[in-house]
Amino acid sequence: MYYLLFIIGMQWIACYPRHKNKPVFQWKQFALLPSSNGVKSLGYAGPVTGILANQLLIGGGANFPDGMPWAGGKKQYHDQLYITNADERTPVFKEFRLPYPVAYSANCSTPAGIICVGGEADKGPLNRVLLIRLENGKPVFSFLPLLPVALTNAAGTAIGNTIYVAGGETGAATSSRFFKLDLEDTLKGWQPLPDIPYPVSHAVLVAMPESGTIFLAGGRSKTASGVSNLYNHLFVYDMATGKWMAKKNLPYTLSAGAGTVIENRYIALFGGDRGTVFHKTEVLISAIAGEKDVVRKQALTEEKNRVQETHPGFSNEILLYDIENDRWMNAGSIPFPVPVTTTAVTYNNRLWLPSGEVKAGVRSPFILEASIR
Repeated sequence: MYYLLFIIGMQWIACYPRHKNKPVFQWKQFALLPSSNGVKSLGYAGPVTGILANQLLIGGGANFPDGMPWAGGKKQYHDQLYITNADERTPVFKEFRLPYPVAYSANCSTPAGIICVGGEADKGPLNRVLLIRLENGKPVFSFLPLLPVALTNAAGTAIGNTIYVAGGETGAATSSRFFKLDLEDTLKGWQPLPDIPYPVSHAVLVAMPESGTIFLAGGRSKTASGVSNLYNHLFVYDMATGKWMAKKNLPYTLSAGAGTVIENRYIALFGGDRGTVFHKTEVLISAIAGEKDVVRKQALTEEKNRVQETHPGFSNEILLYDIENDRWMNAGSIPFPVPVTTTAVTYNNRLWLPSGEVKAGVRSPFILEASIR
């Protein structure tokens, strides 16, 4: 009898949800980026973004105002900067300018201000590092020590006033470098740390200040063939030991998504590119480059254009990683077109995904907001 009760009890424990209080996200469209000169905003991929007190900043980024890239449209880089009060029911934006056009930088919010690391402009990757503060509601810009190497699409995070940057693209290759910068001792410049386990760009980097650990999730890397490696890896860096360690892989490959830490217990990843269309496009581009027959080359080009024109959008799934149990789970979905190449911004149990790219070549002018319960 007691044995039977024990077995029934163990089955009940096994079936009972282990994460009854896992985070729940309630989504809405927080705001639409303002029009400029009477023209509705297209939105921006790779914007500089962060939060200071309750002021949400969104600036820079890139888009295609003259048409899609496969139709000859040229990518344009921007230097506008929009600031709004995140607590306002009806956000009102004030417009300023960044010191230079930039997109695809590594961004993080710190007690000292918002940090914009690297990125790119018309001439390629940048090694500039920008600190943005607010004085009397207006942005004040300071330049920090240059990166040792120009990087775009790198991943960044912060613990207090120490900035960490991992991976990225140099223009010629994908980087496996890992650096830190202490904002309280900038004379030391960027200090090298042990390389990340694999060259990667478009990854997510988040920090756990209490445990002194940093997590690197997903991403991709260019190869000589022109077809990128796509990753579902998760690694953790322990500052005490100076070593990287593999953790439970994501359930699928994911790059260019956004992420944050919640309750010092979970890592949440929002959307991202699972890589199916991206991979098919790169395969076709590689085939076009190697094709000598004019007719066949044109057919491949038309096929590539169709693949891009009919892009279905990116993943709308929220992945949740339970750090304590080394376990991934689904945490619902986002009921709007989900942007990639943007940075998740958090404040007072709220989270924003500002602008970004929602399909190949297509930007979103919306800022999505989630309340976290």
